[in-house]
Amino acid sequence: MIFEADSKLEAVAQLKAWYDTDLGQHTREHEQRMIERALLNVQGERLLQVTLDGRSWFCDSARVHHGVLVAPKIELGMKQRSLIATPEELPVQSAVIDVLVLHHVHEYSVDPHQVLREAARVLRPGGHMILLGFNPWSMFGVHSRLLRQDSAPWNGHFLSPHRLGDWFKLLQLSSLTLTSSDYHYPLENRVWRRRLSKVSALVKLLPFKTGNLFLMTARKDVAGMTPLQPEWNRRLLRKLQVIESKATRAGARRNQS
Repeated sequence: MIFEADSKLEAVAQLKAWYDTDLGQHTREHEQRMIERALLNVQGERLLQVTLDGRSWFCDSARVHHGVLVAPKIELGMKQRSLIATPEELPVQSAVIDVLVLHHVHEYSVDPHQVLREAARVLRPGGHMILLGFNPWSMFGVHSRLLRQDSAPWNGHFLSPHRLGDWFKLLQLSSLTLTSSDYHYPLENRVWRRRLSKVSALVKLLPFKTGNLFLMTARKDVAGMTPLQPEWNRRLLRKLQVIESKATRAGARRNQS
């Protein structure tokens, strides 16, 4: 296992505690909306959400038949269909997931590239990945550098969308969309966040993705591979009868005469 168990659980505890603060709840609301919008554009049979905070399930609106949550620690109130595992070693068969949601897990790993390799491994050809991260080129990124705290969420390895896009190419993942949200300076005090709303409005006008959160979607494109037809679909197709149109029958009779 790549993570040291003690440091891993400590990061999980710190991140959970932060999400319980007013600022954390504010951030979670933005994350929920971003993921819900991204899920509108994908569908499939199987969805996997990989997160560090097992209390949060963002995918109720997903157009999939089966959804499973993966988290490193058992939590009260977890989704019934949950797996306890690390994002670097997903206990999932290769090439079976249609939609994969990564919620900040690459940012608190000593090997974020391995997290993405595992994501690419479990995705089927044509499957979609939704990755949510903290933006290093944002108010959040500036604040984390000023604080220099050795606790989550401020101590994460915040990778830019551009760098992640380069890693996607190596893993045969085609970048599709990039969105950004939440331009407030990340102060714990809600009143002060509102007082700085004019600054947030100016930051939003910049011609770059400068929101505290960014969301990337990518598709797994493997050259020379065709996704296998699901067994249930083959059984269904065998039962369907092909109805021949009158025009087709008339043309067949002319060819025979």
